[in-house]
Amino acid sequence: MTFGEYNSLLSLIMDIAKLMLVSGAEVYRVEDTVMRLVCAYGGTKPQVTAVPSNIIVTCEFEGTEHSSSRRINNSETDMELLDRLNNLSREMCASTPDLAKAREMFDAAVNKKEYTPFQLCLAYAFTSAAFTLFFKGIWLDALASLLIGGLLYWVKRAITAQGGGNKVFVVLLGGAFTALMAAVCVRLGLGRDADKVIIGVVMLLVPGIELLNGFRDFISGDIQAGVMHISEALFLGIVLALGAAGVFTVAGKIGL
Repeated sequence: MTFGEYNSLLSLIMDIAKLMLVSGAEVYRVEDTVMRLVCAYGGTKPQVTAVPSNIIVTCEFEGTEHSSSRRINNSETDMELLDRLNNLSREMCASTPDLAKAREMFDAAVNKKEYTPFQLCLAYAFTSAAFTLFFKGIWLDALASLLIGGLLYWVKRAITAQGGGNKVFVVLLGGAFTALMAAVCVRLGLGRDADKVIIGVVMLLVPGIELLNGFRDFISGDIQAGVMHISEALFLGIVLALGAAGVFTVAGKIGL
């Protein structure tokens, strides 16, 4: 390969790593994937540093040093995409396809659509209802959660389209929307306990993956990444509580 081709290869590897991190992969998994892909294509001395907001790699191909980095601005947990990227990286390590073929495989993995928006809407709806029942809500509360959970999917989709996927706004406005709709549903008789309805729906917004990845990072020795993940999870949890509690309090004062 030429110098430019090696740069393109490293760029492709970093694209894979970025999408893995964005989709919910642990930091150590991302670093390990980059190192394995670099070595599979003949690279030496790979040095990879990944944190939730940035990935940097430096390595050598045929004695010439190459480096690349990616900035992570937002994330959206997508375990299906993460699974496809894991499979892609394993296949690339095993068969080392040429650059054009590897890019084609990457595009196919990224653009493959497993679920339609309607299917995701139903998943949001039934998951919300299940959580409401889990937290001791009655079937009427679960019905309200079913409705609000389905609507929340479209609200999140609209917020993400307008705001670029900023997690803070998604969680804040999503929590506020949930609390308002729960108060309205209970007021109309579609539900008995608004708190059971709310907790069932907001479970969709709880940053569980970030919190879990933070503890995994601590266990693997990535203290900086662990602190960043756990801090993000705690902050988003506070924002979610403020959004839901604030609107629910106001709704109560105006008689909803």
